Amino acid sequence: MVVDENSEWLGVPRILLMENAGANIARAVHSWIGTLRGVDVVVFCGPGNNGGDGMVAARHMASMGAKTTVILLGSPDKIRTNEARMNLQALKSMKESINLIVVEDVNELHKLKPLIERAEAVIDAIFGTGIKGKIREPYRTAIQMINSSKAFKLSVDIPSGVNPDTGEIEDIAVKADMTVTFHRLKKGILASTEYCGEVIVALIGIPPEAEFLMGPGDLQDALIDLSQESKPIGLIKPDVEISQVLSKLDVEFHLSSTVDKPVIYVSGEVLGELSGSSVNLILSEGLRKESTISIIKEDVTSSEPLAEKFKKVRDLAIDNEKIIYLQSNIDVVSDGEKCKASWFSRPLGKTGSAALRAMILYLLSHNVDPFKACCAAGYVAGYVEENGLEKLFAELNYRKSRVGL
Repeated sequence: MVVDENSEWLGVPRILLMENAGANIARAVHSWIGTLRGVDVVVFCGPGNNGGDGMVAARHMASMGAKTTVILLGSPDKIRTNEARMNLQALKSMKESINLIVVEDVNELHKLKPLIERAEAVIDAIFGTGIKGKIREPYRTAIQMINSSKAFKLSVDIPSGVNPDTGEIEDIAVKADMTVTFHRLKKGILASTEYCGEVIVALIGIPPEAEFLMGPGDLQDALIDLSQESKPIGLIKPDVEISQVLSKLDVEFHLSSTVDKPVIYVSGEVLGELSGSSVNLILSEGLRKESTISIIKEDVTSSEPLAEKFKKVRDLAIDNEKIIYLQSNIDVVSDGEKCKASWFSRPLGKTGSAALRAMILYLLSHNVDPFKACCAAGYVAGYVEENGLEKLFAELNYRKSRVGL
């Protein structure tokens, strides 16, 4: 989700990524069988973007001469994304080359058994990485029917039913002959090889920057983890702008001279009160042993290549055992393993700098992972620098809506 969202922000929209994904699936089926002309192919599509990938694949396979059937599991009204809806509309128009069947219950699915039994290739585009909890009907029966088929079975991104992060199978999963996964190998594939068959990693045009830039996908990722309740924040000698941003974010904060709150911001001065204090999280200016996150300002005229900045900040994070956020002409953040950067609206001015600090504090107070908080705040800071603080809340609400919050 993070990479897809950042990719769209960088000018490569999801609809293009979906097109490339579906084309890769069709080519993989063609390569396995040798030809698709006259070949019976069945594509099971779920309501998300995995199903959208399957729809694109169906269109490409039909153009290669396959006798293509698409089984949409659930009402078209339940399709969740614009990209999938657009591709479904295209399939509806292809009345001669694609047999589109909408299935909303198990009885309708059982009637299609002869169709599935004579297929030479069956495509699993039901869930992919979008699986959550127990598998309901008619998806469960669809997975059973795929597994019982003697056809070549291909799963889109990861076999439906396999947890993409852990490889665990809570209920039931497709057992594929081949899995075509996109952009990068999913962790769950490595832990569930017996379900994945041959694995192909297909590049679909995602810019490399989508992975290492702090973008809107990072903000959405942090907002997903936002707890309902927030911890109070203590501000020790803050810039007044930070207080102004926090007051707009509707979070409890206190101007303080002591470390007595779960989340603390400390300005550039060294304060003896920090020594030996037991607090949950401290965001500090400059390197300071007690802090979890340190923001360091660098000369904005620095011309270091990004790879060198990454190495420098990563080494600082490892040596000091904390997250380092380097604020410069290119901002870089690292936890000692992962690194992210931003050059949008950099170097930050006073408003952007205040938004950076306030947003990290806001997310920490809502129990968001500190590195995720820094990456999300890095995007927010550039957004505020470019668009003004008054546009921040519209952007937050929009990003919440993108992840269903």
